[in-house]
Amino acid sequence: MILHQVSNSYGNYNYNAYIYQNTSWSSHFHGNFELIYVFNGKTTISVNGEINELNKGELLILPPYTVHSINISDSKTWIGVFSEDFIISFIKKHKYFQYSKFKCAPDIEEILKKHLFIQSKPDHFLLISYLYMVCNECVNNATLVNVDINKNFIYKVINYIADNIDQDVTLKNISDSMNYEYHYFSSLFNFYFSMNFKTFLNQLRFEKACALLCSNEKNITAIAQACGFGSIRNFNRVFKKLSGVTPKEYKINHTYSN
Repeated sequence: MILHQVSNSYGNYNYNAYIYQNTSWSSHFHGNFELIYVFNGKTTISVNGEINELNKGELLILPPYTVHSINISDSKTWIGVFSEDFIISFIKKHKYFQYSKFKCAPDIEEILKKHLFIQSKPDHFLLISYLYMVCNECVNNATLVNVDINKNFIYKVINYIADNIDQDVTLKNISDSMNYEYHYFSSLFNFYFSMNFKTFLNQLRFEKACALLCSNEKNITAIAQACGFGSIRNFNRVFKKLSGVTPKEYKINHTYSN
């Protein structure tokens, strides 16, 4: 069973970071980036089924919708989850790339330990600069990991929905595109995602709608169409069910004005 962490999938400068010890998470994924830094000891991370061991001073950046589990035992580890709008320039070329673990240059690491790898949230523009600092160190010091997402059931499903989210997406559409027998595909979907297809589809549409509402580039009707909701009435119903507010209220409260 793989958990979809909806709370870590929103845009509009969504950020949370904590220092952890003696904790673990089973397999999960979310729509935001995840950055992991080990202060001491060893943290074990399974990424798409591959085991990674992070030791003192090592970092790992996980791109959106990466299936991973984490075990922090005898170690102290900082984990930050942040939406892609913090690092727009980086994601234009690197959003779906998977990098190996890496280390920062010593002087950069000291800056990050003092200002980023902490419990509290840095000031907005400083946070952006520190995250870009990490991205630069990753590109310079990590290696690309070859991941054939077309062989991974979860990625194939998510990618199909992402590419066709403004259309009438159905289980039959996806099962046909992946060459699965429909009933077998349905059972696999329920096993891996632990929810019915309509619920999951609405969550992905909701996530995209949140990002578009925050961007202030489209009106609400255009956003409803771009996310495949079909009608304003359905858009309002699903959005309020998942967020507690209407799309209009969300847009007013969350549009970033700086």
